[in-house]
This record gives sequence, C-alpha cells and structure tokens, in this order.
Amino acid sequence: MPEIWFKYGTTDIVLDIKFENLLKHVSSDYPLLTEDEIKSALKDVIIGENTIFLVLSGSRAIAKIITILSQMAQSKGYEKTAVEALSNIAEPLRSYLADTKISLRRIDSLSLQDRIDKFRNVIFISHVNYDPLFGFNGTPTLALRNFMKDKMYEAFKSRLGNLPAVGVKGTPLEIALSYCEDIPALSIEVVANYHGIAGIYYGNISQSFNDAVTKLSAISITNTESTKSAIISVSNEIVPHLTLANSLNSLWNSSHIVKEGGSIVLLAENRQGIGGGALQMFIEGKLKIEDARTSSSYINGLEHILFIEALKQKYDLCILSSMPQYYLRTLGFTTYRGMKDILQDLLAKYGKQHKVLAISDAEIILLKAIL
Repeated sequence: MPEIWFKYGTTDIVLDIKFENLLKHVSSDYPLLTEDEIKSALKDVIIGENTIFLVLSGSRAIAKIITILSQMAQSKGYEKTAVEALSNIAEPLRSYLADTKISLRRIDSLSLQDRIDKFRNVIFISHVNYDPLFGFNGTPTLALRNFMKDKMYEAFKSRLGNLPAVGVKGTPLEIALSYCEDIPALSIEVVANYHGIAGIYYGNISQSFNDAVTKLSAISITNTESTKSAIISVSNEIVPHLTLANSLNSLWNSSHIVKEGGSIVLLAENRQGIGGGALQMFIEGKLKIEDARTSSSYINGLEHILFIEALKQKYDLCILSSMPQYYLRTLGFTTYRGMKDILQDLLAKYGKQHKVLAISDAEIILLKAIL
C-alpha cells in the first residue's frame, strides 16, 4: 500500500491507498538549475543606487532570488537596495528569508507611479504559474490585479465563458500584457517548484514573461488518463495554503482532467479563512450569482463564484478544510473531515476497483488527457 503525502497548511497528511486504487500520482518534476547557473542567469540584472525590487510572489524560489540579488548589491557597495512585497505574501516570504539580514517591506498604499517617480530602476520579481482566468500568472497579471485594479474589469469581462481557461493565452492575458507595455520597469520571471529553480528570465516585462511561460509549458505538461475522481493539493509553498481564495486556483487548474459526473476533492487548510472579496460577499449574502454575471466592476475573486456555479453542474466539488463547513457548503462544496473519509466515499461512489488520480503542485503543472 503506497503512502502519498500531501501538504496541508503547515503539516502533511497521508493518503493510504491500495495500488489497485491509484491511477497515478502527479507532481512537478522539473530539471533544476545548479547554483552557478542561477547566479549566471542573474549576472546581467542592473542594480544601481536607486533600485527597488517589487516582489509579487512569495515562494521559496523567489526568496532565493532576493537573497542572491541582495548579495550582488552589497558586493557593488549598495547596502540599502529597497525590497518591497505585496502585503499578502510578505510574512510567508519573511519566513523563507529568516536566516538573512534582508529588510523586506510591505507594499503600502502608494501607487506604482509613485514608485516609478521615486526610483530610477524598478524591477518586478514574480513566480510564473498557471491561472484559470488569465491562462498564466506572472508580473503582467499580478501588476494588473494589484496596481491597476480599475483595468481588471476589462480583462475579467473579456473572458470566454465561465469555465477555467488554464494554460490558454486568451484575451484576458493580452489585455494584461498590453497594460504592462508602457510601464518603465523590468522584470525577473522565475519558473520553479519547491525544490529548486528551473528557469530565470530577466528584461522587458512582456518578453521575460513570455519566455518564462514557454519554459513552464515545456516542462510542466503531464499526460494522464481522464478519471472519475481526483484529489488535489497545492505545492509545499506557504501562500497557496493560506486562504480559500488562494487555494481554489489549484482546483480550477485541474478540473478538466475529471470526467463529467465525477468528483474533485481539494485539500486546503486555509487557516486565514476565505480571503475576503467576492467569496466573502457571496457567503454573507451580499453577492448573488446573477450579480457576478452582470457586475459592472471587478471584485477580487469574482471569477471563483462563476467557476463554482459552472463546474458544480458538471462535478461534485469537494473539499477538506479547517474552515467552517457551513461556509463551504454555502459556496456549493461537499465537505470532508479527513482523508480516510474521502477515500471511503470515492470508492463507495465509483466501486471498489475505482482508480483515484492524486495531484500535487496543482498550480505549476498542466494536465493533458490521453485520448
């Protein structure tokens, strides 16, 4: 009987499953750069006296990049290079930087233009992964979400239908890229998993992002059979586990591999709760499905409401979470209290010979169904 360990918040939980009931366990298996290759990829990054790094992702790999850049700055005599991170990733990022002396500030209420006016050299740093609204996620999409919120509605409205579009370069992504063209800044786009870095791309925001997307697409696609059930976990990173809004992308990114009428189970501790925005409003009765469809402005996480409504017509959406079950059921989820209950229920639904697909690293892999 194989043991499959999934990350669940700050702990690990095990899926005890018989070989005959396991279809496949999918996780990221990237070819990783050596330490020398990482430093070589960063050697051309321009670091001057008036430089700021705007960090948009909170992964272990990003912390490593920040550490190397800080060492480079110090070697050039720049002791006070500014490093700022989005507020929702600052604390997790600090935990990865605990053994360093790097001063990491939260990005405050000042606008992006304020920073561009103040600093001669603005460099974004992002971890590229998959996204169900934009297809891919990195500096262009994160900058749009966090610095150009008035433009997010245009991207949201341009989506084709209410189903996830993971790995698709559609109109929403084109809009994000177009708004980044005039930003006088550069970016470092990182392709990585928890164990190391697979690619680093530096330069013009659009070009470095597209190069990173090409790399991600080349190494992260996994072919597998479609299945009647899948158990999905995000990676070992901290940020995707914190709130339901963060974790849901992993569910949407993997849903297409499940056959209609099947069950999709998300493992998401979410010790910081819902994550606010549209999900919170829906639970509190302040937002209805029709409001989400006809909204004339963008509310953070609005796509989640539409994805839930569309996908629960096709699948049984299930979750194991520490959040109140009433909240989760209000959203439309079947809830579980433990891994044992999940497996027992799936085998009861689909038969003792049923094979379950287990998915880790769901935000950085793309599943393709074998025809």
